[in-house]
Amino acid sequence: MEARKFLAGSILFVAVGLGGCFSPEYSQNYVSASEEEFAQYKKEAGERPSPPNRTSSTMRNTKVYITYSQPAVQERVIWGELVPYDKIWRTGANEATVFSVTGDVLVNGDTVRAGNYALYTIPSEKNWTVILNTKYDVWGAYDYEIEKDVLRFDVYPTPLDEPQERMAFEIDDMGTVQFAWEKLGFKFYVMPI
Repeated sequence: MEARKFLAGSILFVAVGLGGCFSPEYSQNYVSASEEEFAQYKKEAGERPSPPNRTSSTMRNTKVYITYSQPAVQERVIWGELVPYDKIWRTGANEATVFSVTGDVLVNGDTVRAGNYALYTIPSEKNWTVILNTKYDVWGAYDYEIEKDVLRFDVYPTPLDEPQERMAFEIDDMGTVQFAWEKLGFKFYVMPI
């Protein structure tokens, strides 16, 4: 009887462990500049608990867009628990969040060339580090490689006026990128060169 319990527990542990590491094939439609291709991806992945979303803005013929998955608070403690402090975070769920630009831009004053970049963060109790990394076509932050960082800068989260149930990014026409989730938000700035 004990051997059966152990075996059943082991099978459950392995199944749960493998399920937590599930990583489907990466779809280029996730980062496609084509709204139709992204809409197709969104339809295919729309049943996930953290559905895909995108925000975009076009400034002086340069399109800036952020593609991400939207986790929900669901009455959980987010900062310091679900999202640990001082560790690399995909800044969303599922695939890494991707910051894409069709032309060269300044991000908080530093040059970033046209292309796709994983947008990671390292949350902490005071300031957060935002990271743009050239290895964007990954699931989560499991394959993060620091040597592929092209930019790091600090942001300072501030309390939101209203709680935000689903994580969201927005980009306005002036190039202000805003992040909001739970009761915290931060922003940074993008400007075409």
